Amino acid sequence: MSKNKIIIAIVLTSLVILFLLTKNQFNLVDSINANLINLKNLAASYPNLSGLYFCVIYILLTALSFPVALLLGISSGIIFDPYKAILLVSFASSIGATLAFLLSRYIFRDYLQNKYHSHYKILNDGVIKNGIYYLFALRMSPIFPYFLINILSGLTTIKVIPYYLITQIGMLPATTLIILLGNHLGKIILSDAKIEIDTILILSAIGILPLILKYIFKNVFKESKAD
Repeated sequence: MSKNKIIIAIVLTSLVILFLLTKNQFNLVDSINANLINLKNLAASYPNLSGLYFCVIYILLTALSFPVALLLGISSGIIFDPYKAILLVSFASSIGATLAFLLSRYIFRDYLQNKYHSHYKILNDGVIKNGIYYLFALRMSPIFPYFLINILSGLTTIKVIPYYLITQIGMLPATTLIILLGNHLGKIILSDAKIEIDTILILSAIGILPLILKYIFKNVFKESKAD
């Protein structure tokens, strides 16, 4: 058995044991609801400070290439007002992605180029053939891990300012959908309500968006190659 499988087995076993030991002591749903209510109350009581803390945490985790974009996006939709959450996540994710970009370019270039050689070759070839439009296509499609795009883009010849602008614009549609999903999930969890049609539509949009964008960009790149 590999090391990773052993670690996963230990974690799962620990979670099962923890659940069996504590299932009679508290209600998990009530506990989650109470924590969410506390976080929402804190965010309402200290709007500026809570937003600042959230941004700093988001930027640090993204700069260090932790794959937490989905989790933090949904969490922000639950805790903050949707418009505020979109503003915070849009700038924090773009700044964090740019820091990861710079770290990979100037500090970890050789290590990352060796570790992700095949992925880097695909991305670099795309950038060479289609320029910054290829990066925009990747940003618009949530089927690609954002943290991987961040570190591999730093190994290409893309300049910092275009990278930042394309990152912020390209990730905005998926960011908005994820935050709206978090907002609806928060309402469901806190009020014990049923899933509404809005939630179903958002989930459908998140699922359909990558397919539509993949089709569009595939045709665009095909036409550019023909020219």
